[in-house]
Amino acid sequence: MIKAGISLAALLLVSGCTVHQSIGHNFGSFMGAPDGADFVGTGHMCKRNQSAFIYVYRPPTEWSMDELEAPSFNVNGERLFNIKGGGYTWYELEPGEYDLVIRRGLFGFEGIESFEIHRLSDISFTAQSGQIYYWRYSEIDPAPITPDLEGLPLGDGPLQLVSPQLAYKEMTQTRMLDDGMEKLAALQPETDEELQQVFEGQLSEEDDSGSWWWPF
Repeated sequence: MIKAGISLAALLLVSGCTVHQSIGHNFGSFMGAPDGADFVGTGHMCKRNQSAFIYVYRPPTEWSMDELEAPSFNVNGERLFNIKGGGYTWYELEPGEYDLVIRRGLFGFEGIESFEIHRLSDISFTAQSGQIYYWRYSEIDPAPITPDLEGLPLGDGPLQLVSPQLAYKEMTQTRMLDDGMEKLAALQPETDEELQQVFEGQLSEEDDSGSWWWPF
């Protein structure tokens, strides 16, 4: 089944389609629980270089630890890792805009183009210099609303922005995932030239659709 999924993904990539997949990285904690380092804060690094940091973690629950297939965590259109139960990771962020998307697929295949098997979370947020953000993922145990986070996006579905106090308490029960500890670039605003190309492409499509006809 895995070989079939890889073959399908390769075929679609060759055809030019955008394929959402995490084949080979999609196994959940039931197949292999996180066994990396215990949680250690990176606040001193954040203050030193004025980047932002995000922590992403998933508390160990019966549901998350018995999971066969873990959902993928995507930032700005790129899959970074699959979030297993009882796992955490962190990334350094260039200050700016970020899109966070979590998808759940089937045997690692998650969708093609705009079609997706299941999009669980979709969040846009602004990372500010010197800040640390704690994102908690749990499908059955939602995080409590935290008053001191008022004014920030609280999340979407199972992915929630939580307070450092809650994160520190729960992350002591997690282990580091294999992926992480990298620096990510923020979304870049579209240039005037790129916007013009999009506009001209839309006009071209409209012209083509208006000139096509079928005589019978």
